[in-house]
Amino acid sequence: MKHFVQFLLILSVIMFVACQTVPKTVTEQPEIVPEEETVDVISDEPETTEQAGAYSVSQELYDQTLAEVKIFIENLNKIIAAKDFNGWRSALTENRYSYISSAQFLREQSESPALKTRNIVLRTANDYFINVVAPARANSRADEIEFVDDDDVKVFFIDIRTRRNESGEMVQEARRLQLYELIRTAGVWKIKS
Repeated sequence: MKHFVQFLLILSVIMFVACQTVPKTVTEQPEIVPEEETVDVISDEPETTEQAGAYSVSQELYDQTLAEVKIFIENLNKIIAAKDFNGWRSALTENRYSYISSAQFLREQSESPALKTRNIVLRTANDYFINVVAPARANSRADEIEFVDDDDVKVFFIDIRTRRNESGEMVQEARRLQLYELIRTAGVWKIKS
């Protein structure tokens, strides 16, 4: 089922691109390769979601977990938009917070072009939250998840952008970008990375 939904998403992007007023050649469109389609087999086994080498779960668990993750991300967006450091901090695992608080991580982030050009030096996790997280993650959304195990998921969103190619024509690109890796402990989702 997940493959079918992904296939429909890719097909809709391709159809949208194809409907542009300027004809495009195949080489000018972004490369979007749909996953291989599978043949449905009638079975008593529960339906599962699978990707090559990925952890397999039932469609029911996938749907339920995606719904939980979407709620988590919506709540996290509100916390980030309100610039509530303590709320954001509580959404992180202890390991993630320790990593973000480390002098090495803060020094490396301070060297990024975006912060360097604005003369921002990160000294604390709060500085990182205000200057990096708040501007970039307040409007995140969860479009897909990929299971590492039952209580560990990678969260992705599909970024569709329109840009001009070398010929000056408008083309759309769909990219699958990872937002977070979440882990559920004691029934609560937290940001692992």
